[in-house]
Amino acid sequence: MSETAATPRGTRKRERTRGELVAAAERLVAQRGLDALSIDEITEAADVAKGTFYTHFQDKDDLAAAVARQIRLDLEERITRMNHGVKDAGVRMANGLATVLDFAIRQPVRARALMRLIPGSVDPETPINAGIRADIVLGQKTKVFQVPSLNAAVVVTLGTAMSAAMRLAETHAPVAAPYDFAADAIAIALAGLGMKPAEAQRLARATMDIRRKETQK
Repeated sequence: MSETAATPRGTRKRERTRGELVAAAERLVAQRGLDALSIDEITEAADVAKGTFYTHFQDKDDLAAAVARQIRLDLEERITRMNHGVKDAGVRMANGLATVLDFAIRQPVRARALMRLIPGSVDPETPINAGIRADIVLGQKTKVFQVPSLNAAVVVTLGTAMSAAMRLAETHAPVAAPYDFAADAIAIALAGLGMKPAEAQRLARATMDIRRKETQK
C-alpha cells in the first residue's frame, strides 16, 4: 500500500490546504513583505475560507514562520546533499554559498520571501547558522580559513550571501550574467575568510559552473 493511500483522506486534505496557504504566503511576502499583508488577502490568494486559516495557524506570524522554515529546510537539505562526504572546508563553504545563490537565480520568488522572513538570521550563534559556523571552524582547524573572529566571520559571510541572493532574486532589474555575479560573490566571501584570491576565484567559478551546466540540461 502506498504512503498516500495509507494517509486518511481528511489528513491529505488538511495537508493540501496548509500547503496552499504556505505557497500563497510565499508569493505575497515576496512581492510586498509581511507587514503589508492581511490574513484576508492570504486566504483569498490560497482560495480558502478565512476560518480555515485558523485551523492551521495561530496568526500571520505563525504562518510566516512556517513559510521561512519550509524554505530554509529545503535549502539545508540541498546543501547537506551537496556536501555529503566532502571534508575540505573551502569546498564545503563554496558549495553552501553556491546552493543559496543558485536558489535565488532559479527560484527568485521563494528567495525573496525567505530574505524578508528571517530578520534574525545574522545572529552568529543561532541554531540555524550552525552549519556555516561549523564549516568556518573546520576551516580554521585545517588552516584553510584564517579569521580574527569566528562570530564576525559568520556574520560577514552570511551578509555577503544574503545581499548577493537579494540582488540575484530581483526581477525589475535582473543581473545580466547571474552565474558570473554569483561566482564573484562567492570568491569575495572565500577571500574574506582567508583563502588566497586566486584559489577563491578558481573554486567559486568551478562551483557555479556546475550549477550553470545543470540549467542547460
